[in-house]
Amino acid sequence: MRLFLGSFATINYYGLIKEKFSFVEGKWVEKHNIHLTYLFLGDIPTPQPIIEKLEGIAKPEKKIGMNHLGFFGHPPKILFAKTMEKSLFELHQEIISRLGIKPKKPFIPHVTLCRIKKVHNFDKFLQNIRQMEGNHLGSIEPKLHLIRSHLTPKGPIYKIIHTF
Repeated sequence: MRLFLGSFATINYYGLIKEKFSFVEGKWVEKHNIHLTYLFLGDIPTPQPIIEKLEGIAKPEKKIGMNHLGFFGHPPKILFAKTMEKSLFELHQEIISRLGIKPKKPFIPHVTLCRIKKVHNFDKFLQNIRQMEGNHLGSIEPKLHLIRSHLTPKGPIYKIIHTF
């Protein structure tokens, strides 16, 4: 079963953000699927060992706000909302420590908003990102879930397997 550790998130004014970036060609994440991934585990035959190792893990005590937009790739491939909240880095560190995993890349706490195919006006893209800087874009729930991801032609279907 394809699993990851994550927290679901809400985005304020998601429709407005999509409208501001209407010149971006790509696939927007379904509102109910927006999440932060702490660690992608991949295909795991049984979730029980993961659950046992992470039971009792400390989580953030309250929702964590996001007030930055950003992108990965040149040209841009992912549009995201992010936060640099210390408690998320600490939780990520505790997860990889308990599971004995060495990450392949640095952890950047973010939620993917759009998987970009093409930006038709890069200057406007950067301008819109700057204009939204500092606005309360949304929040990450203070819960850690073990989530099953089932890929379909219409997009992923997520199911919570366990909440820590």
